[in-house]
Amino acid sequence: MIPAVATSLVFALLAPLGSHATAPVQPVASEPPPTVSAQSWAVYDESADVMLATWNVDERYPMASVTKVLTAMVVLDEADLDDVVTVPSSATESRGSSAGLVAGEQWTVYDLLVAMLVRSGNDAALTLAWYVGGGDVDAFVAKMNARAAELGMNDSSFANPNGLDHADHYSTANDLVTLTVASLDYPVIQQIARIKTITMPADPTGKSRQVNNTNRLLGTYPGVVGLKTGDTPFANKVLLGITERGQRRIVTVVMGSDDHFTDSRELIDWSYTTYGLRDRWLRPFFSEQGGGGVVAADLELSASEERRLGAMPRIDDGRWRMSALTDLPKAALITEWLKGALPSIVGGDQ
Repeated sequence: MIPAVATSLVFALLAPLGSHATAPVQPVASEPPPTVSAQSWAVYDESADVMLATWNVDERYPMASVTKVLTAMVVLDEADLDDVVTVPSSATESRGSSAGLVAGEQWTVYDLLVAMLVRSGNDAALTLAWYVGGGDVDAFVAKMNARAAELGMNDSSFANPNGLDHADHYSTANDLVTLTVASLDYPVIQQIARIKTITMPADPTGKSRQVNNTNRLLGTYPGVVGLKTGDTPFANKVLLGITERGQRRIVTVVMGSDDHFTDSRELIDWSYTTYGLRDRWLRPFFSEQGGGGVVAADLELSASEERRLGAMPRIDDGRWRMSALTDLPKAALITEWLKGALPSIVGGDQ
């Protein structure tokens, strides 16, 4: 049992963390995650710091051009945006997606980052790696692996800065969630990832170069603000997604997909029908009686809120999974706050 004053304080504390502002008028049970074509995927609620659901999340797969997110992070750690870089001939010989760089051209680090993240130019990635690596791309790749280790990406290995298929170049959906969340600390990456169309520096002949973002969900699907696509013969289609709607930020990762845009849309739509942190916090205040959820007498909720919480299903372990309330770091913080603020109510020491 929890008094109404404590309930009000919990509500007030959870409000800015993002979740459902109002409860539906009919009973609602979270649907299981959709069936998608991806070999591996993850849906992470960054606002609540909880993994909502996963599939083969720890299986290693090629990651293709989403590699370039880590490339950008290492570049930003070690170079200035206005540094001027001369494009080496070795970079222009790269296979796959190209930004059309010409050997001997001079580009700023910022423009090269745009060419790499928006157009997914392999030539731009190699130019940046060559520059930051002091003329040695392998030295830059070593920096990438060191940074990945710092982030705790223990099931990832990088063999190049652009994501071309290689036996020693792989990651997992779980590690790519970690990478995506880490990229949120880089405002430049987030700003560039939102660019839909941009005109790049003209080529040596004076011809204009306009590029479109390879992420076709950007600007066409509600709330999508990033992050990076990938597509190679062995990796198939890969997409790191960031979606912001209201106060909830959702991270989606799909790997080995036949259609990374459709798969991501399915997962995004599902994620916003799931329970938020507020629901997860209140659910333990129900007691199971006769198979149904009964609200503690002193917990003041509307009838629709009671129906919603009562409909929350139990979650079984399996190939896909969802996190329990105890997995929420923010929930633990809230508990400690309540113990200090309301010791006699929630079992504090005073």
